[in-house]
Amino acid sequence: MENIKVNIDPQGLKATITITSSGDAFPSRNDLIAALKEAGIRYGVSREVFEDILAKKEPVYNRVIAQGKPPKKGKPAQLIWDVPLAPEDTENKKRIDFKQGMKFIPVKAGQVLVTKIPPEQGIDGRSVTGEVIPSLGDDVELPAGRNVTVSEDGLKLMAAIDGSAYRQQDKIHVDKVLQIKGDVSYGTGNVKFNGPVVIEGDVRSGFRVEARDSIVINGNVEAAHIYSQQGDVTINYGVVGKNRAKILAGGNLTCGFIQDATVGVRGDLNVQHYVINSSVSVGGMITVKGEEGQIRGGSLTSEKGIVATIVGSPRNIYTELKIIGSGPNSSQRKLWELSRLRTDLTLRYSTLEKRFRFLALLKKEVKELSKERLAELTYLGGELKRLKNRLMQLDDEEIVLQKEAAKERLLKEVVIEGKLYPNVHIEINGLGFQSDEMLEGVKIYRFKDELIVESLKEMTDETYDIFIPGDKREAKAGE
Repeated sequence: MENIKVNIDPQGLKATITITSSGDAFPSRNDLIAALKEAGIRYGVSREVFEDILAKKEPVYNRVIAQGKPPKKGKPAQLIWDVPLAPEDTENKKRIDFKQGMKFIPVKAGQVLVTKIPPEQGIDGRSVTGEVIPSLGDDVELPAGRNVTVSEDGLKLMAAIDGSAYRQQDKIHVDKVLQIKGDVSYGTGNVKFNGPVVIEGDVRSGFRVEARDSIVINGNVEAAHIYSQQGDVTINYGVVGKNRAKILAGGNLTCGFIQDATVGVRGDLNVQHYVINSSVSVGGMITVKGEEGQIRGGSLTSEKGIVATIVGSPRNIYTELKIIGSGPNSSQRKLWELSRLRTDLTLRYSTLEKRFRFLALLKKEVKELSKERLAELTYLGGELKRLKNRLMQLDDEEIVLQKEAAKERLLKEVVIEGKLYPNVHIEINGLGFQSDEMLEGVKIYRFKDELIVESLKEMTDETYDIFIPGDKREAKAGE
């Protein structure tokens, strides 16, 4: 019946009913039963709700009429690390050990690297359509990278060759690692290697180091070029670029300091001391914290946020911080894709509905349709129902994504834990302001179409402040 709509949530654990009629036009008991059966409801119908709806004969909107039984999941799978390459607990780690660098563990062919304990079975659930919802605990894949094998039972990850095991982008690889005992200079020439590279000394001016995987430099980088195609770059001391250094990392970049250099990082940038007079572009977070944690001069751009101790200098050197763009997995990008999908589905629904109405009207007039047209009518009815349910699901998904997008906008912020000096330009997704006075302990973020500057202190603190930069300037001018 057109005045009864039954919707099942994507998990199959809840069914809601909408009835638009009332009084004498209200559906009968048999009509309601038929609507539930047509929707596939076979389990969890609330007799109390069902009888209440029939008794009142009033319109209802998305009232829960059936609930499934959620599964009680068993224990998830676990990974036992037979070599010390387990991911670090970054949430509880207060500071980064810049001296440690990346781990390379010598291994032999056939050596076990990681062992998996399988997930356990729990108590199965049941959907409102009567289907069993499995309760097996969450599984986890073995982090298989290059030159490793998985045992026949799928529970052990082993080295396929003699070499060094290391973790890169949550995968374990075994490779022949290129190790350079001293500096990269005239004695070695430029370095290009299809694997990881470890350099014990410095990279001198005018030379280039290029690797497919991670690069670890235990000394300094001068006016040189460092390029990791898909791995992390670790520079245990720092970059003295002389305005000619270029560092490109396909993963993250971790180093002590950066001065007079051009830097491009696909992941996160972590700097212990300072970034001075450099052009920096980062796809993740920029974090400049530690003993100094200073950003002075140059331009730094991030997609996710910037955290520093000090920005600018007492001499008011112009410094630029920007947060721009949305990554491919951002909620804003997903909202755009959802909108495009809804437009396509709505257009398809409208086209099929016109054809369905034409055939339904034709059936009334001629009383008998050909087998082909009857089959088409049945198909169109099913497809229209599927499209309508999908459009309703998109509405639910849009609400969730709107909340996530709002949260993402708030999370993209510039945090300055110490001093923010004058002559620093801060821009977040096209909105910007330039500091004209020294501020201390603030975060700057975008809320709707305004930039907000807020103190990092507790709201109960007497010195706590929050303001819109333009409004504050206008207020001062009026005083």
